[in-house]
Amino acid sequence: MNQPLSDTITRLRKERGLTQEQLGQLVGVSAQAVSKWEKGGAPDVELLPVLADRLGVSIDALFGRAEPSTADMTTQFQQWLLSMPIEKRFSALFEMLAVSSPYLGSNLMGSGIIPAISVQSTCYIDNIVPTPSTERPTCWLRAYVSSEEGLALGVLAEDFPLFLLMPEPPNGYRSNLPDPEWCRKLFAALALPGALEILLHLHGRDSSFYHPSAIAKQTGLPLDVVLAALPQMADCELLKKKDLELEDGPTQVYTLHNNFSFVPFLVFTRWIMQPEDAYVFACDTRDRPILTPPSEKKEVKA
Repeated sequence: MNQPLSDTITRLRKERGLTQEQLGQLVGVSAQAVSKWEKGGAPDVELLPVLADRLGVSIDALFGRAEPSTADMTTQFQQWLLSMPIEKRFSALFEMLAVSSPYLGSNLMGSGIIPAISVQSTCYIDNIVPTPSTERPTCWLRAYVSSEEGLALGVLAEDFPLFLLMPEPPNGYRSNLPDPEWCRKLFAALALPGALEILLHLHGRDSSFYHPSAIAKQTGLPLDVVLAALPQMADCELLKKKDLELEDGPTQVYTLHNNFSFVPFLVFTRWIMQPEDAYVFACDTRDRPILTPPSEKKEVKA
């Protein structure tokens, strides 16, 4: 037996954490109208598509005729992604995440203000005055969501599409962070003269092993600078080292550690070092510091 429309509206509204007033704001009616629906009344026919959209279901689902399961939605999503040409799948998924990002804010949907996000043709503003520490007079237009459920960071643009989605784990973010000494060791290696130049150079070549003298010649760095940097970089897993026995004695050759996080690491270095806070979209509904465990989450009064 199908669930009555009034019961379905009540259930869906509560599942989404909305009050009657908030749902009314989203649909464009009063809280009294929503209350009337939930007591057995029916929305006007022209409101049904809007109501279904705001509750994230189909019109059929409102009337109990089609209640897609999570598994069904996963299958539908996989079929949609597979229907895309393989060369467009990354960009299609990015655009879906980008335009959906406002809905990640816990309280944003209940505010009655849902900004329309679209993937823009540019991600820069260029009114930043250059300083000695600023390499270029442009700044990313960024986006972020910080909620009790996690973090989302992005550059919602075609010329540098970026989206990082980080649901908060059960024990919080802190439990998965590296030891501070690991960080200092890595940062010290990256701060060595020539270290970044070596990594940038090797990321632009194939995965062969290279002798220090070859790296020095290809990068234009002094050999003593290269020899000083390579062992510490290998010790931090930025590079792999292999011992070779040559006619004139043992030597070492180096290659990348296939650490694909290096490029994202540099991207977020730029994010951190941006000279201005320039956001195309921002939502912060978190009521505790980012490294506070979920167990210390404040209770929200009903």
